[in-house]
Amino acid sequence: MGALESPHDAGVHAVAALSARTAFVFLCLGLAWGVFTSTGWLHRLTGRQATRSSHLVFVTLALAFTLLHAMAFLLMENGPLGALELAVPLLAGDLSESLGVVSAELMLAVVAATLIRRLLSHYRWLWLHRLGYPAVAFGVLHSFAGAFVDGHLAALWVFGLALAVPTALVAGLRFLPVRALAGAGLVEADQ
Repeated sequence: MGALESPHDAGVHAVAALSARTAFVFLCLGLAWGVFTSTGWLHRLTGRQATRSSHLVFVTLALAFTLLHAMAFLLMENGPLGALELAVPLLAGDLSESLGVVSAELMLAVVAATLIRRLLSHYRWLWLHRLGYPAVAFGVLHSFAGAFVDGHLAALWVFGLALAVPTALVAGLRFLPVRALAGAGLVEADQ
């Protein structure tokens, strides 16, 4: 993205940056909480419905702030992005923006699959719902690439890793066999 020339664009860019950071937080929380929901690791503390509902809140907030972040670029007077560039990856020519577009579109695919869940088999829905994992990965890559381009990588580095590392750890634990988790003392083995 080129240099900001108008005070209007500077304000819109600040809104875009703040909404991006907020979306990043809720994206990480949504993925981690989704793992807690699917594995049942917190059901004893909160109950399944409360865990599921809070997962939906985190994901909804992540998507809302992601869309606010994307829409802010449409309001820039000197911005290079239009609606088509925000919808088609690689059209803008910037890898960082393309990663963000792919992340947002994968999130929207997960939302669409959830809305039509009753029309899909459980395995088809689960496959589509698991697109959330690459959506988060692309979102993290977009965040770091965008921070690098904007010159804010030093600020995002500590903050981003503080959220991305635990999220990656929880997501990784999700796919480990139960025996390995029980052997490490992370879950109770069924007798």
